[in-house]
Amino acid sequence: MSRLIDIQPAQQDLPQELVVEVGDVLRFAATGGHIRTGAAIELIGILTESVLGTNGQVLSPMGAPGAVLFRANEAGRAVLDIVTGDPWQSPTTRSLNVRVT
Repeated sequence: MSRLIDIQPAQQDLPQELVVEVGDVLRFAATGGHIRTGAAIELIGILTESVLGTNGQVLSPMGAPGAVLFRANEAGRAVLDIVTGDPWQSPTTRSLNVRVT
């Protein structure tokens, strides 16, 4: 069964290499991201979190996105760059090595 792995920006103690399985989805609380190298992972999207209102309308806040989703497609390796902070003023980029088994 695939897993949704939630990674918060406050987690400074990320491993040197994150090992996940094919089908797993990585959710980062971040404002952006991209795949630097590797084909084992796909970027699903850079998203703004929204809610369903009581009248059935989708409500979305203004501002920067707050979630980045990646999916592990096949066995292999990838390097992800995750962007946190204000994307217009002072973004911070962290790299994460991922191995998909």
